[in-house]
Amino acid sequence: MPTVAGMLLMAGARVHAGEAGTPGPLQVTGGDFPALVMVVPDDHAGGNRDAMPGCDRIRARRLDELPPGWSRRVAQVELDCEEALADDAQQALTAVTARARLQADQVHLAGLPVLEVRLMDSSRWSDHQYVIDAPYEQAAPPLRRFLETACQARALAGEMQAPCTMVDTGDGLYLATGDTSGQWIHADPDDAGQTLYVEAWAD
Repeated sequence: MPTVAGMLLMAGARVHAGEAGTPGPLQVTGGDFPALVMVVPDDHAGGNRDAMPGCDRIRARRLDELPPGWSRRVAQVELDCEEALADDAQQALTAVTARARLQADQVHLAGLPVLEVRLMDSSRWSDHQYVIDAPYEQAAPPLRRFLETACQARALAGEMQAPCTMVDTGDGLYLATGDTSGQWIHADPDDAGQTLYVEAWAD
C-alpha cells in the first residue's frame, strides 16, 4: 500500500513520455490512471510527512500539468475535497474525488472508448475508475478477456499468485489482486449505457 501522501501523485506511472505525441487514442491497460491532483508544498508543515494533506494543500492539475499523453486528451478536471472523521470516529480523513472528462474517442481500454476518469482517495480507501462508453452486456466480455489475460501474464512472470479467473458476483465481475484489493467490472448505476472498470482497496 502506498503512503497516503504519495498515492495522490503516483497514478500514471506507466504512461511513457513517448506516448505524448502518439496519434490516435491512448491505449490504457489498468493500473495507469493519470494523476489529476497536486499537493501544494508546505515547508513549514510539521508532523508526519506521510500523512494525508488537508484540502487546503490539494488542488486539481491544470491540463498542461497532466502526465504525458493525457494533456490533449482531457477536456476538464474537477476536484472535490472533504475533511471528516472515519467511520470509527478515531481518525481524521481527507477524502479526495477527482474527475477528468475526456475528449471523445481519445482513450481506449480493451478496445472500448473511455469517457471519464474518476479517482477517489483517502488514507483508508482508494477507488479508481475508467468510465466505459458501452453498456455492461457489450463491455464486460472484452474487458474480462483483457484483464484475465493480463493477470495470466503477470502470474507467468512471477509478479502475482492470485487466481486469474474473474468471479461473477451477480451484479458484476471481480478479480482479487491482493488481500484487500481487486478489480471490478460492473454497470454504471447512474447510466445504463456505461460500464465501470474499477481498481480499489480498503483497510
